[in-house]
Amino acid sequence: MAATAVRAAPSGRGAREAPATGPLAAPGIARLVGFIPLGLFGALHWGALLTPKADGRLMVAVGGAVAAGALLLVTGPDPRHRVRAGGAIVATLGLGLLGLLLAGVPLRLLVPDAWDDLAAGLAQGMQSLPGITVPYRGADEWVRSALVLSGVAIAGLAALLAFWPRPRARTPGFPLAAAVALGALYAISIVERGPQSPYLGGAVFCLLLATFLWLERLRADQVGVAALCVAAVTVAGALVAPRLDADTPWVDYESIAERLQPEKAATFTWNHSYGPMTWPRDGREVLRIRAPTQSYWKTVNLDEFDGLRWVDSNSNRRVVDTEMLRGRRDWFQTIRVVDRGLRSRQFVVAGHAIAILRGGPGAVALAPGTFETTGRPLAPGSSYRAQVYVPRPSDRQLRRAGTDYPDFAVDYLGIRLPERQSRTSAAAVRFKPFGTGGEPDVLFGNGFQPGNGDRAIGASPYARVYDLARSLRARADTPFEYVQAVLSRVRDGASYSESPPPSRVPLVDFLFGSRLGYCQQFSGATALLLRMGGVPARVTTGFSPGRFDRRRGEYIVRDDDAHSWVEVYFPRLGWVTMDPTPAASPARSQLTDRAGPSPSGQRPEFGLGQAGDRPSAPGDFGTALAERDGTDWVPLLLGGGLLVAALLAGAAMLARRGRLPGGPLAPELAELQRALHRTGRTPPAATTLTALERSLGGSDAALGYLRALR
Repeated sequence: MAATAVRAAPSGRGAREAPATGPLAAPGIARLVGFIPLGLFGALHWGALLTPKADGRLMVAVGGAVAAGALLLVTGPDPRHRVRAGGAIVATLGLGLLGLLLAGVPLRLLVPDAWDDLAAGLAQGMQSLPGITVPYRGADEWVRSALVLSGVAIAGLAALLAFWPRPRARTPGFPLAAAVALGALYAISIVERGPQSPYLGGAVFCLLLATFLWLERLRADQVGVAALCVAAVTVAGALVAPRLDADTPWVDYESIAERLQPEKAATFTWNHSYGPMTWPRDGREVLRIRAPTQSYWKTVNLDEFDGLRWVDSNSNRRVVDTEMLRGRRDWFQTIRVVDRGLRSRQFVVAGHAIAILRGGPGAVALAPGTFETTGRPLAPGSSYRAQVYVPRPSDRQLRRAGTDYPDFAVDYLGIRLPERQSRTSAAAVRFKPFGTGGEPDVLFGNGFQPGNGDRAIGASPYARVYDLARSLRARADTPFEYVQAVLSRVRDGASYSESPPPSRVPLVDFLFGSRLGYCQQFSGATALLLRMGGVPARVTTGFSPGRFDRRRGEYIVRDDDAHSWVEVYFPRLGWVTMDPTPAASPARSQLTDRAGPSPSGQRPEFGLGQAGDRPSAPGDFGTALAERDGTDWVPLLLGGGLLVAALLAGAAMLARRGRLPGGPLAPELAELQRALHRTGRTPPAATTLTALERSLGGSDAALGYLRALR
């Protein structure tokens, strides 16, 4: 029934004059008008916490918050509880769904069966927030989702607080609490990112906040005076604020943020020691990696044998030390790494790293195939994407690889000799490539000299190891056959032990003495024998694949996945991973190695057919995965439009069921309107009380009631 539907007849006695000027607008409408610019102002600043900016998504969120507020304004004044509750439920659930859509949460995670994965992903993003830098350029999708969802949640909470129905109150909602929420949308982003124009931004925020809080309290004749007062206060604040800007903060929020940093991260020393195992093994999650195929995750290449152990030479070779089979596009991959509990200067990659793509921490290639940070080390919250080359050749490809080694391969054929345990003045030897004859070259103080290497090795503790290598090599026709023979010999009769006995020359004792060791002994002895046989090899350290989370499509790597393995060089293929360590290793998820045939007689393909393998999405070498800048507007507008339409449809249905269109002229008339509507006697528009009196008639009680109203 329209506002003019039931009209009281004018009465000359007892009538009160209407005020000359009424309120500027109804309280709810005025508050909604003030909510829009203040919410958009905060959304623009919150969206700048991300690169590319997400302000478009946050502005859509403010639109959803306005729609939810309008729904609450429509349903809130209704006297029936089910109508008010229905409006509140629709508004709250709608804002929650809109937040998840704007945050980029995959639709498959919105079904109830996937809520555990959704909660785990959002928790991962939230836990990483204290450790990130803004604007956030990292590759962790859950951090980006958490940032967007936080902004949407603040805007949605502000709308619910501003317009929540309060049947016993004259006006809806809690405007002061809503103002605090909207202020947080602006203030948190300014604290995190830093203001570009602090005093101008503060002045604008002051004007918008005053409009939101006081517009509904003003009459039309008070607007001019109020605007002058607010403008004067704003100008005065802009003049005083620079003089209050002290060197030390009033509230040291940075120290508070430091207390929210994640717990102490795990650190590793990757050089070999061959002593008892001491690295962290608490089962703490350290990495989450998204990759097309299962791989070992490399940190450092231990490319030098210093006479007793394998270490990182820290040499910066300018030449790229691998060949890449361009025809196998699936061997070129882009992986995404999220640091969850590791502190390291080395980037964790797979295979041979080609580049650390933009958007992550600064990177520099200090060794072929590996990268280090240029600034602060990686820490929990860091994320990046890397383009890598991970060859996965078949046995046939390995057998046919041949011995046409490139020039740089000789750098991976030498070992140094221990000074104290040797009876020679030679410092190092360099072995001939597989398929060529002659003695190893010898390094003295004035450089390498050809030949005479057999005598130098014979005077060192490694004479017996060299005899073993020559014996295995004599029975092999190809480098691949020699590699298989070495892997079998290293494993044959050896036992896995985390506390090997001490030894003056650890790898010699492991091969011919105790036969006890863990991944360092197995990988170190294998690489030593391979170099002595003329096959370029190096030890690699990092992490085994970890556990594959099928729902999230990520490998979860923990500190007890830390591992050491071997990379063997094959011409035209590159560095191929081999793992000689038995499955008893604490690295919980080793790939199948190439250590020999399976009981069925067929050697399983490296890494294929195991949990976590998925078809790769290959990209051409040298072309980084295209990055999407800006906002993907099609699904956002579609989802936002559908949500707004659903909210309006819900409001219309609730209004049609529970309320008459328009508003009454007075509370007494409102009671009459509802009574007539509930009994099915809704009068037409422009019906007066006198007309109702004639139409109803017959009942003294009804006539008395109408006369009292009139």
